[in-house]
Amino acid sequence: MKSALVPIDGSAAALRALAHALEELRLQPDAQVHLLNVQPPMVEPWPGKLVSPDMVHAELRTKGSHILAQAVAIVQATSVRCVQHVSIGTPAEEIAAYAAHHGCDAIVMGTRGMGALAGLVLGSVAHKLVHLAPVPVTLVR
Repeated sequence: MKSALVPIDGSAAALRALAHALEELRLQPDAQVHLLNVQPPMVEPWPGKLVSPDMVHAELRTKGSHILAQAVAIVQATSVRCVQHVSIGTPAEEIAAYAAHHGCDAIVMGTRGMGALAGLVLGSVAHKLVHLAPVPVTLVR
């Protein structure tokens, strides 16, 4: 694996997934990790007509960049190259599309360990992603 996508949502599980990906990538000479934060779109922004969609997207991208900051700092302390991106949409679909578009070799993702039944009932992002991803998905607890 030379290029891994690690979705970052600000959770401890996402940072554990990043540590796992960096351990796998650290010995590769041209290794690259893609950090992706996906912000769900606002259904009805407040105060509605006073805020343009561009303003809402800019705010969501700023929020996503703040969430990525800690992960970026972790990667910068290694020899692995880092690409960061904030996307707006449905998490599983955005993650799968990013991996395909950017030619990532794998997706390494944290999981909160809800269990198989809870994941099916709640429709977890990890469960959906396993079915949508164009590359192998590693779930890190």
